[in-house]
Amino acid sequence: MKIGEKKVILGLVGSPRRLGNCEVMVKEIGRWAAQTHNLQLIRMPSLHIEPCRACYACVTGKSCPHGDDMDFLLDRIAEADGIIMATPVYFLGAHSIFKRVLDRGFLFYRVLEKTFGKPCILLNLYGMEDRLGASPHTLRSFAAFLGLAVKADMNLQAALPGEISLEETSGPLAEKLAGDLFSEMKPAAPAGGCPFCGCTIVRMDKARFLCTICHGSFFIDGSGAVSPLKEGSLFGSPAHMLLHQEWLRSMKEQFLERRKEILRNTLQYKNMGEWVYPEGAGSDGEIP
Repeated sequence: MKIGEKKVILGLVGSPRRLGNCEVMVKEIGRWAAQTHNLQLIRMPSLHIEPCRACYACVTGKSCPHGDDMDFLLDRIAEADGIIMATPVYFLGAHSIFKRVLDRGFLFYRVLEKTFGKPCILLNLYGMEDRLGASPHTLRSFAAFLGLAVKADMNLQAALPGEISLEETSGPLAEKLAGDLFSEMKPAAPAGGCPFCGCTIVRMDKARFLCTICHGSFFIDGSGAVSPLKEGSLFGSPAHMLLHQEWLRSMKEQFLERRKEILRNTLQYKNMGEWVYPEGAGSDGEIP
């Protein structure tokens, strides 16, 4: 962005509901942003995102066979100066659109050098008290694999549609988050979360915790203090993260080398079981 140009704040609204809590909170943060900016909004559930075919075309330098909205979405993220992601919590998870995009995450490598270090805010809007489930993990993963810098990760309770607009604390919170978005200050990791990436969802392994995003390990001592053990190796500079793409390419090459051997062993399963399809679907399970 050139000096004097407006910043672009991109709001990824994960709720299909018009003027619901996600949309209202994203717009409220945009209202408080001190920088001259354009607030662009994408209603994520309206995007057409096909499921990944596991063809590895994108990994091997070919075009994705799907002509859907992935390029549109990734280009908007790459062109923005800051991102606000907001999702409702449905049945202990983020809206499925975020996972559908993540399933196509190999395409993230195309824009990684543009998105790396770009600031973002993550918002999980939930209804029942303490019923967050795995929603924060999904948004954290989304941000991590794009190399985004998470400036704030908030869980906000608001069950009724648009209820967040009635909360007296929403305005001051939005003002603070707007200031955090382009702040140079590195945010502190959430209390009890991974000391390396901030994720609060972990696996337990004997006397240590393993982060489910960066795979770093740590423990919590008797006083409740988080003590790092070993930093995860999955994330880092764009060059480091792109090593994963090289590994995927090598896996594709290994498969091609062993394809005949694998095929001979899998043919025994070809005619086992009976596939069932919805009425009107073809033999491949797709509706014509």
